Amino acid sequence: SILTYFMRLPLITLYKGFICLTVILLLTRCKNEEKPAQLLNEAEMTRVLMEVYISEEKISRLNLNRDSAEKIFELAKPYIFERIGVPDSVFLESYNYYVAHPETLDKIYAVVVDSLNLREQKLIKGAPLQ
Repeated sequence: SILTYFMRLPLITLYKGFICLTVILLLTRCKNEEKPAQLLNEAEMTRVLMEVYISEEKISRLNLNRDSAEKIFELAKPYIFERIGVPDSVFLESYNYYVAHPETLDKIYAVVVDSLNLREQKLIKGAPLQ
């Protein structure tokens, strides 16, 4: 899947890619979008993006072919969102809102990339994750 592809890229390349994607999506969306009734705040959005990203990476490491891994991830998505306590519809509405507000989305992705990088460094050093 797309996230699996990005996971194999260096984190700085990943961050630059998200910035480009944000700009492209911004140009195709209306900027006057109102806040959804159940908008995830920046910290919640960061947490959800990290959990989705980590879950997809775990599935990709099962050494399945790409199609099978994508199918498993699609089947796992409801359980992932249930585990983190956020309905997927709230996540999608929030994501669409932040895409229309790229400066905020850039901040969110900067925190996601930094947090994943820190997590990776802790794993390499054998330090416990929190």
